[in-house]
Amino acid sequence: MRTARFNMLRRYPVRPAVPDALPSDGDGRYGRVMNLDDTTIRDLIGFTDEHGVLSFYAGNTPAQAAERQPTAPIEIRNQLKALRARLNGSDDGMVRAVEKRLDALDGALEELTDARSPGRGRALFVGVDSGEQQFVNLQIPFRERVVHRDAAYVRPLVAALDEGREAGILVVSHAGARLLTWSLGTARDERRWEFEIPEQVLSDEKAGPSGNSESGMRGRQHREHLDDRIDEHRRRFLRDVIEDVGTELEGQGRDRLVVAATPKIRDEVVPMAESLKVRVLIADRAFEDAAPHEIADGVWDLLRSVHLDRERALATSVTERALGGGAGALGLRHVCDALNEGRVSHLLYDDRLELEGFVSAEGTLHPRVEGVMAASDVALEREPFLVERMIEAAIRSNALVTPLQEEPAAELEEHEGVGALLRW
Repeated sequence: MRTARFNMLRRYPVRPAVPDALPSDGDGRYGRVMNLDDTTIRDLIGFTDEHGVLSFYAGNTPAQAAERQPTAPIEIRNQLKALRARLNGSDDGMVRAVEKRLDALDGALEELTDARSPGRGRALFVGVDSGEQQFVNLQIPFRERVVHRDAAYVRPLVAALDEGREAGILVVSHAGARLLTWSLGTARDERRWEFEIPEQVLSDEKAGPSGNSESGMRGRQHREHLDDRIDEHRRRFLRDVIEDVGTELEGQGRDRLVVAATPKIRDEVVPMAESLKVRVLIADRAFEDAAPHEIADGVWDLLRSVHLDRERALATSVTERALGGGAGALGLRHVCDALNEGRVSHLLYDDRLELEGFVSAEGTLHPRVEGVMAASDVALEREPFLVERMIEAAIRSNALVTPLQEEPAAELEEHEGVGALLRW
């Protein structure tokens, strides 16, 4: 590698920072505080209870934290009122169990909606009978909602995990370079590179022309030549950094790289980075001495700005594959069949969808009772949360899941708002 020859690329791995403590009342009120990843969602999918699970979501921003009367507690109360209305007419034992559990949750709900507590997005999951609680805290805000179903309601977590997927941040300055990983609204340092002017170049400078009248011109020429050589070494340094970053991003499957630098350095780095197999985004700040949390806040809007493009590309890819006879599926029946067979690699759905369907005794999903299923003896139960069941099936088979916003979802409108990329 060029590193040894030019003696200018020093790489320093950076240990991940220990995460800040997450909220607790000191009495173990939360059974477990969880960081969000695929394993978290799988665990929550398996979190069930005889009388169901209550799922609470709340979010806040710095502006909301300064409000005299935050809206989150009000909205949660409204959601609880709506939940009680939905349960009206249900099994009496169910209603009593839910009411009893809600009465015991005042302290937990206060912390969930307290704008001064850590985390812009918080979710609380509570077993109605067991009282077991799971708490998720992250820097992406949620919309307030309260859901009661047979298992934890993970749909907002899936959306956050998709939009908050890992990205690289490369901060470049005259002193060197720094690679951070951004994920779910937070950033952590990964590696650093230090730029050093080679000793040979410095030796040449010391041996340059003396400062007498006859050598003035040669001195200026020597300085210009020295500056040119330093610039050339810096360009080689930057190429080495980009090569290392590309290897890192490709190995971790990341699809976005934010580049932050002063305008002059940025003009050199960006063309080099554009050769990588990722989307390169240019920050409007240099972030030379910024802390990771400041960088995370500073690049969040930039990363969000291209999320819609990705959704459009995914929707188009699914449509073209499916209609062209390739590895794609459109419509509820075809997507459910693929999920039942474990063939889905990436599930897409209109995020506004609220659908009912059926689940068989074998756990297979069916949007309607028709065809072979209608003529069979397989027992089917009505499923009021069909989209959630589809998400769960996708995650269990290690498929990716992306909810689509209204514009990209329009491409799937003729196909019931659902599509999938398939493994085969």
